[in-house]
Amino acid sequence: SKSINQIIRKNFDARVGERYGITGVNRIPVQFTIDKSGQITDVKVRSPYKALEDEARRVIGLIPLMEPGRQRENPVKVKFSLPITVKLD
Repeated sequence: SKSINQIIRKNFDARVGERYGITGVNRIPVQFTIDKSGQITDVKVRSPYKALEDEARRVIGLIPLMEPGRQRENPVKVKFSLPITVKLD
C-alpha cells in the first residue's frame, strides 16, 4: 500500500488540471484487482472529469508486477481500493 501510494504521488501529472481547466481538491476513487500472477487487472476509476480518470488509469498501469495474495499457500486474487486525492490550482 505504501509503495503504491509512492508510485501514484511520483507519477500523477497534476498539469492535467491546467490543460482542462479543472481546479480545487478532487478525489478519484480507484479499484483494481491483483490477480493470481500479480498483474493489475479490472481497473475501475470514477471521477466527474474524464481527463482525471484517464490519468488515474495511466498511473495505475505503471504499478509493477505485485506479489499475489495467498490463502493456504495458494495464490489468490485480491481487490484493492484507494482514493487518489489531488489539489489542482
